[in-house]
Amino acid sequence: MIFHMPESGRLLAPAKINLHLHVTEMLDDGRHALDTSFVYVDVYDVLTLRLSKEITVECNIDALSGHKNLVFQVLFALQKKYQVNQGLHVKIEKNLPHEAGLGGGSSDAASALLAANVLWDLHLTTEALIAFATPFGADIPCFLFGQASLAKGVGEDLSVYPESLPNGYICLAKPKKGLSTRDVFHQFDRSQDFLLTKQKPGDKVRPASRAYTPIGSNDLEGSAATLLPMISSVLSNMRLSSKQAWMSGSGSTCIGLCSSKLEATQLADHLQHEGLVSWTHVGQLLKTHPSFV
Repeated sequence: MIFHMPESGRLLAPAKINLHLHVTEMLDDGRHALDTSFVYVDVYDVLTLRLSKEITVECNIDALSGHKNLVFQVLFALQKKYQVNQGLHVKIEKNLPHEAGLGGGSSDAASALLAANVLWDLHLTTEALIAFATPFGADIPCFLFGQASLAKGVGEDLSVYPESLPNGYICLAKPKKGLSTRDVFHQFDRSQDFLLTKQKPGDKVRPASRAYTPIGSNDLEGSAATLLPMISSVLSNMRLSSKQAWMSGSGSTCIGLCSSKLEATQLADHLQHEGLVSWTHVGQLLKTHPSFV
């Protein structure tokens, strides 16, 4: 897959969901190794980029403009690492919700890095971009990869997802509150140690992953629901009127796999009417990132 930079400078930064997520190890630095799968969804933030003297980030949500945005942080670090004498002006139209398990900020950062690699004539390989970006966020590599993927490690060890994507439409539904990834993993560490086999003092390692991991399996779901019980309510409602339902990433967005667009739309309307969620999207899964050909 090859990244395509349009002349307009306008890029779609898609959401992702996890088809499955297993925690396989706690690393010495406190991070967690995963066995997971990523696929894109047809709902997007929109980035418009152009060369400028400095790096500036403007967002339709004022609190996400400027130096605190992950886009600014990754671009500033890239500029410094490769001694680039140009800047970028980045305008972000934010449509993806925050603390939702959809990778919105990571997707924006990945799109900005892909664009900078072209506009600054860096010619970095995908592997080099992933190695650079991984310390800034475990979800960024899956967007740089450009295809639905299996991932291990902290998200940097990627391979092409080998199976067909689930058929049908999906309903994404985010409860009124979000969840911090850090808080969910802390809850997992406190309450779900029985899922991990301790090999020696200090180790927390899961036995080797199964050859086939069923879609919808997410080790973090119980911990997230403990912190935000509304997740259980959303999933219970979804399971009554969809083929399958599960949580994406560390939450709080839940996914309902439906047979038709009408079924998915009716599910979204029901969840909104019951006051269980603040954001929904009815759409389809994408095996390829929209900026890759």
